[in-house]
Amino acid sequence: MRDHTVVVGFGTKGRSATRAVCAAGLRKDRVVVIDPSSRTIDAATAEGYTGVVGDGTRSDILRRAEVHRAGRIIIAPQRDDTAVLVTLTARQLNPTATIVAAVREEENAPLLKQSGADDVVTSSGAAGRLLGLSVLSPSAGLVMEDLIQSGHGLDLVERPVTKAEVGRRPRDTADLVVSVVRGHRVLGYDDPATGVLELTDRVITIVRVPEPEPGPGSPRPGITPA
Repeated sequence: MRDHTVVVGFGTKGRSATRAVCAAGLRKDRVVVIDPSSRTIDAATAEGYTGVVGDGTRSDILRRAEVHRAGRIIIAPQRDDTAVLVTLTARQLNPTATIVAAVREEENAPLLKQSGADDVVTSSGAAGRLLGLSVLSPSAGLVMEDLIQSGHGLDLVERPVTKAEVGRRPRDTADLVVSVVRGHRVLGYDDPATGVLELTDRVITIVRVPEPEPGPGSPRPGITPA
C-alpha cells in the first residue's frame, strides 16, 4: 500500500475514528488496523479493513502495516505512554505522514506533540467540556453531539474554495463557513486577517448530511408496515 491510513488501536476511539474517515469517503480497503488482540483484528477485518495483529510500539509491526508509506496515521491505544511510544516510532519511520493521536489526560498532550504528532485530541477533556456545555445549555450540547457524530444530521466538512467564491467574504458564501485554512494557518470566519477568499484557501463548513434514499421495500413516510 501507499498513501493509506494506519490506525493503531481499535478500541472505542480507534473504531470511531476509522468509521468517521470512511464516512467521509475513504475506502475501507485503504485502511490498515493494528491491535494486539486477534479477536479485535478479526472484528476489524469483518468490517472490511486490513488487519495486523501485534504491538504498535514495535517498528517491525508498523512496517508490516507499511507505516513508512502511509499518508495518515491515527494513534488511539488504551494508555497514554503507549501512545507516546507509537508516535515516536511512527514518526521515525515516516517523517511526512499526518499523525493524529489521542490521549486521556491533557497534561500528556505536549509530550505527544514533542514526539511527532501533528494534532492531539484529549478524550477526557473533550468529554468533560461537552458535559459542562450540555448541563448549561442542553440545546447547544445536542448540536455539538450532532457535529461529533459524522454521517447524519450536521457535519463539519473541509473543502477547497470554488472559483465562484474567490473574492467573497466567508459569510457571503452559500455554505456556513466557520474557518478558513490559509497556508498553515486556520483563521476564523470573522478574523480581520481572513479578508476575502483566495483560490488556494480551504474552508471548513457546517453542512447538513442528506438523508439516504429509501431502498426497495422501505416504507414510505407516514406508512407503517403491516
